[in-house]
Amino acid sequence: MAKTPQQAAAKWDASTAVGQQVWLQNLQSTTKPIVGAAVANAGQAVSNYSAALAPGGVWQRRLEAVGDSGIKAAAAAKAQNYTTGVQQGQPKFLAAITKIIAYENAGLPAIEAMPSGTTAAGIARATAWIQYMAAGRGQLGA
Repeated sequence: MAKTPQQAAAKWDASTAVGQQVWLQNLQSTTKPIVGAAVANAGQAVSNYSAALAPGGVWQRRLEAVGDSGIKAAAAAKAQNYTTGVQQGQPKFLAAITKIIAYENAGLPAIEAMPSGTTAAGIARATAWIQYMAAGRGQLGA
């Protein structure tokens, strides 16, 4: 006798914890070059993404099928994931913000030593700060 949809869904749900652990174990034990394979297939990925994003492509069709109300309902159902992601990302945030604040503190004395009190001086200080921060781009991540 075939399973009912409810039985299949219940079994799928019950196997999630086991599946998660097996997936993680397999990922940890693989010797295949994960990053290298992804990089080597970048061209195919771009081709697939381009096709999906073309007008009338699968991306557009699926978004239109779900609609705004479906997006909002799915987001509400997964709202806890936001907090979980923030909590899991906190160490990387701390590492990055530590670098950023140190970089800002190193640049502030030069800005504070610049003339102030006029519009031109304010523009010069703002420009100097923007240029200083732009020079740090790419160096301040986690």
